[in-house]
Amino acid sequence: MYWYYSIVQYKTKLMSFQIEIDKSLKVPIYQQITVFIIKGIESGTVHVGDMLPSINQVVRENNVARETVIKSFSALQERGIVQAVQGKGFFVLTKSVDIRNRVFLLFDTFSAYKQTFYKGLRDSLGPNSIVDLYFHHFNPKIFKKLLREAVGNYTYYVVLPFDYPEIADYLKYVPEERLCLTDRYPNYLKNGYSAVYQKFDDDVYKALTKAGQLIRKYNCLTLVFCDTITEVPAELKEGFERYCRENGVNYQISCGIASDEIISKGDSFLIIDDDDLVRLVEIANERKLIIGQDIGIISYNDTPLKKVVGNGISVISTDFKKMGETIAGLILSNEKACVQNPCRFIDRGSF
Repeated sequence: MYWYYSIVQYKTKLMSFQIEIDKSLKVPIYQQITVFIIKGIESGTVHVGDMLPSINQVVRENNVARETVIKSFSALQERGIVQAVQGKGFFVLTKSVDIRNRVFLLFDTFSAYKQTFYKGLRDSLGPNSIVDLYFHHFNPKIFKKLLREAVGNYTYYVVLPFDYPEIADYLKYVPEERLCLTDRYPNYLKNGYSAVYQKFDDDVYKALTKAGQLIRKYNCLTLVFCDTITEVPAELKEGFERYCRENGVNYQISCGIASDEIISKGDSFLIIDDDDLVRLVEIANERKLIIGQDIGIISYNDTPLKKVVGNGISVISTDFKKMGETIAGLILSNEKACVQNPCRFIDRGSF
């Protein structure tokens, strides 16, 4: 996003033609202004870098309300066709005027399963949409800065929040009807936002219930509760402990798998971090322990690689492709909804 703006050569010269409006038409005036500018770009009369007539000029020459002109220019800005430069005016950014949706996507960190989500969203939106991807890295200052700078430049905002109560105030920068939360819906946020989210406590509880017969094969179930890439929701741990207590499962919680970890026949693991998963598989192989028989492994969050590692790794995972597709559907239909994304236990024989 930023690199594109930096190479645009802005011109201080105004567009050479006057915006024409026909008040006898039933077409709203702000739409007439938008269409007139787009047609100018398509015909080559208006070029990338050209400055639009000022809002005051359009108001004066056409005897229309200032708010009407602002609405038109803002719609072009949200689609990424023009950019507002403070103290100067609005400038044409691109010849690609067929873009209907420009989506701001704010993730915490990058991972393989978020790539699956991104592709599901991008592909479902179709060729007339652009998705700009950003990362906040669980840093409130970065989250706030990115969101504030994005406001007004996009038609829709898809945001992955985290456990920091001030996030509720930052989200107020964005018009509520253009905001969709994804992956998490923290308790500190009010009801009413559009969202496609995971309910981690219920998800892990129900998935372990489905795997109940397999769990009883083992002496102990260990939750390896850490992730080097992202912050693990506390609700996941709560759902794990609730299942184990209610079903009499011997369990423990570990903060990671060391390279010299002592594991024994009859141990089983629910692992969050993929680095811990790799270490555990390596240790099992070194000690001639058969995965799925001597020890059990479930990994959290599915990726394409987990389908083929060894004979496949069993997972508890939401459907990240479905999550992206559902959000795309809300954007395209301009619908507001709060949807819990499906989660399931996928048995690939490693548990």
